[in-house]
Amino acid sequence: MTRPAMSGSVAALWRYPVSSMAGERLEVAPLDASGVVGDRLWGVVDASSERIASPGREKHFIEVPRGYARWTALDGAAISADGTSWAKPDDAEVVEKLSSLFGFPAQLKPFVRRGQEGFRPRYEHAPIHLLSTAAMRSLEREMPGSIVDERRFRPNIVVDWPDGQEPIPENGWLGREIRIGDVVLKGSIPCGRCGFITIAQDGIPLDVELLRTVVKRHNRNFGIYCDVLVPGEVKPGDTVTVAPASA
Repeated sequence: MTRPAMSGSVAALWRYPVSSMAGERLEVAPLDASGVVGDRLWGVVDASSERIASPGREKHFIEVPRGYARWTALDGAAISADGTSWAKPDDAEVVEKLSSLFGFPAQLKPFVRRGQEGFRPRYEHAPIHLLSTAAMRSLEREMPGSIVDERRFRPNIVVDWPDGQEPIPENGWLGREIRIGDVVLKGSIPCGRCGFITIAQDGIPLDVELLRTVVKRHNRNFGIYCDVLVPGEVKPGDTVTVAPASA
């Protein structure tokens, strides 16, 4: 027996041109085989130690999400210390301002992809991070009074999905095709969480209980990673259909 397909819609789209810095909300997300075009191309490094920023693991890097990054097809990645004045990632003046903001001598380095020599990301998973509104509402019910803001979880695609029996419905989408307009994704692996989701950032308060709850009740996972099977453009409001599962 085959269960019927399920559907929802795209609630929000995000890109993170510089890993760990604030995300960029999108009206259109172009996807290719590597994920959202312009996503996670650069990393913040402590120039004195050559360590890549890891705000969820080291207090040393906890201010990095206060920096801003964006990307355009014309100019590539740009960075800012205040969200208004933008420059290239190697602009010495802006990097100095970011260093002051972060509290350590910062440096921005471009990532290389798998199989290439050079600066590598802290982790490499499937390219698209997907999170449902149903999962966030479930976490809110588990933690009354906490601010369960999507920015804590750094998703690429937020899917508006009705509440059901499962607290994190996207866990059931692993191994299944997810169609968004002409784009086709495939659920790959659960998204493991670190202390990044607890830190204060842009009006979101510190909340260490969030990670404890995700660890205790959801085995540290929240949201899923997806591979891109058929690339294209995704927009807010697009219908999201998950392929039926066989019984």
